Amino acid sequence: MANHGPVYGLSRELQMKNQARFNLHEAIEVLDWIQTCTGIPFEMEPYRMTNENEVAEGLRSGVQLCVLAERIMGRGSVQYIKNPRMPFHMMENISKFLEAIKIYGVPEISCFQTVDLYERKQLYKVIECLRAFAAVAEKRRAPVPAAKFAVKIADEQPRNFSPDVLNQSHAVIALQYGSNKGASQKGMTPYGLTRQILPDGK
Repeated sequence: MANHGPVYGLSRELQMKNQARFNLHEAIEVLDWIQTCTGIPFEMEPYRMTNENEVAEGLRSGVQLCVLAERIMGRGSVQYIKNPRMPFHMMENISKFLEAIKIYGVPEISCFQTVDLYERKQLYKVIECLRAFAAVAEKRRAPVPAAKFAVKIADEQPRNFSPDVLNQSHAVIALQYGSNKGASQKGMTPYGLTRQILPDGK
């Protein structure tokens, strides 16, 4: 991890918000699923982890992530460094994992940046990305144990309308073009006109 000094002001507020969005229980569920899929135990058992730094430490080499991608997508689908020693090797593994899952079908908006994991910038995004990856894997019936936390992705249900039905929309005038229904200006007087005070009955 890169050495960063303490942060203050707005940066500190953002850091606190990111830390507040991290859910340790969800992270432990995700790491336990990864361990089950890969068959490779973490140095620390997920259920013994107590903070986000311990969670990040288990994933930051990128090896577990790449092995997970291979189990789901097939052997040889991710080219990674199996025994990374240098920081740039670890970051390269994380980048390879991200490239692979985007191809597999995880939306780019659901993916995290390499520094979010390696430098522990926004660890909650890492967990959200892995949850999205588990959901896509379940939808595509990957040969790994199903994740209990995965949200089922809805299937597409395209609608095919005939030209006659589509042409009926041209006969409808949208309300943004104006309407003569409802409220009107009947009884209103021009702006600036002096008020008329008349006796009752006249």
